Amino acid sequence: MTGRRRTRAVGCTLAALIAVGLPARRAAAELRIAVVDMQRALNECDAGRKAKDQVKAKFERSQDQLKRQRDDLDRLKADYDKKALVLKEEERRNLEKDLESRSLDFKRKYEDFQRELKRTDVELTASIVEDLGEVVREYAAKNGYNLVLEASSGVIYVDKPTDVTEEIVKIYNSSPHREHAGRRGDDKE
Repeated sequence: MTGRRRTRAVGCTLAALIAVGLPARRAAAELRIAVVDMQRALNECDAGRKAKDQVKAKFERSQDQLKRQRDDLDRLKADYDKKALVLKEEERRNLEKDLESRSLDFKRKYEDFQRELKRTDVELTASIVEDLGEVVREYAAKNGYNLVLEASSGVIYVDKPTDVTEEIVKIYNSSPHREHAGRRGDDKE
C-alpha cells in the first residue's frame, strides 16, 4: 500500500470510528489517540539494544570470515590474470573452473550469511516486539486511549504529547518483560 493510500485508509478508518462510534460533538472530546514508534521502542529498550548487539557481533564475526575468503579469491584471481597468458589451455581452463567454483561458493556463503543474519534478528526481536505490543495495550487501557497507531503506518504528523514511545520504553525496561525477553535472546547463537 502506498503512503498516500495508507494515509487515506487511516483517515477513513478514523472517520468511520468517529461517525459510527460517537456523535460528532462528543467524538473529539472522547476519542483519545496515541502514537507509538515500535521500531524506535525496539531500538531504545534495553532488551532491544542487547538483541541488536548480539546481531552486530554475529555480523562482525561472519563479516571477517567472508572478508578473508573474498581476499583469498581476489588473490587467486590476480595470480590467474598474471599467469593466464603463459599457461597451457588445459591448465587455464582448470584454473578458470576453480575460480568460478570458488566464486559461486563465496556468493552462496554471502547469501546464506544475509539470510542467517535476518533470521537471527527476527528470532531475537520477535518476542521483544510481542512484549512491547502487550505493554502498549496495557498502557492504552490504563490511560484511556481508544486508539493507538503505529508511527510507521502512514502517520504524517504527531504532536509530542500524543507520541507515547518514550513512556512505553520506560515501562518496558522496568517491567518483567525485559528479563523475560533477555533470557530468550541469551538462548540464541
